[in-house]
Amino acid sequence: MDLSLNLDGTHVLITGGSGFIGSVSLPSPIQTAQLTSKSTVTALLSAGAHVTNLDLRDGPQPQAPNAKYQYFSCDISSEAGLTDAFSAAAATFGPVACCIALASLDFSVLPHHESLADMEIEQWRRTHRINVEGTFLTARTWLRQLRAHSQVEKREELKNVGIIIVGSESGHFGERGNADYASGKSAVQVGLVRSLMADVSRIWPGARVNAVAPGPVDTPQFKKECAENPNQYWMDAQATTGLKKPVPPESVAKSILFLASENWSGSITGQILNVDSGKQGKVHFLKEDC
Repeated sequence: MDLSLNLDGTHVLITGGSGFIGSVSLPSPIQTAQLTSKSTVTALLSAGAHVTNLDLRDGPQPQAPNAKYQYFSCDISSEAGLTDAFSAAAATFGPVACCIALASLDFSVLPHHESLADMEIEQWRRTHRINVEGTFLTARTWLRQLRAHSQVEKREELKNVGIIIVGSESGHFGERGNADYASGKSAVQVGLVRSLMADVSRIWPGARVNAVAPGPVDTPQFKKECAENPNQYWMDAQATTGLKKPVPPESVAKSILFLASENWSGSITGQILNVDSGKQGKVHFLKEDC
């Protein structure tokens, strides 16, 4: 039985590859804590894939020059920007076989509110423009270039053809102070994934679509937030979580690689892989609130 990921030579394009979960190595130097595990880009390179990173900011480069890695600045809410970036990526590494839609406005950077009644309409629109519309545009751009390649007379045969959308536990359980974020994640990890399930295989036979929904990930930002709010670690990563701990970034990266590999997950499509330490819900009221 072949137990390899068989990702070597596969062109994988990732949006948001310079962030905490996606980045090549350590994130911004302003963070005092450090990630101790491999990120998604690093894991893909370790598996032998050709990796294109689309992000608004260029993260740290691989520690040694790597001919299998390239970066392009790209705003995922721009139709023209995505089209140009996909074309530039293909010019070097060939058609994008696997797309990882990770880029979004992270929960930690959004303004938080006591109630939806306090949220401005512009926040709602901006979150959905990036997290929902940007993910839609990413999937559509990938599908269009895949369809164009399928019509080439002497087309290159591709392996590991699929798209992986990175959602969140918030898409299952909601966020009282950030309905904008939670509803956006629900839209892409449920509605978009289920709609694409019978679509992508018509564009390219065997192509798959799945989602990864991480729980609280043990990034420097999460550590910082827990230090600022003594209750947060217990509420987010222990009270309703089977393993009683946050998720290492390495676990998210490995789960993405699992879904990217058709050798490992070739019969899995239209699914959400919950990488959340067994999270079962949200704490709605503390004892002092009752």
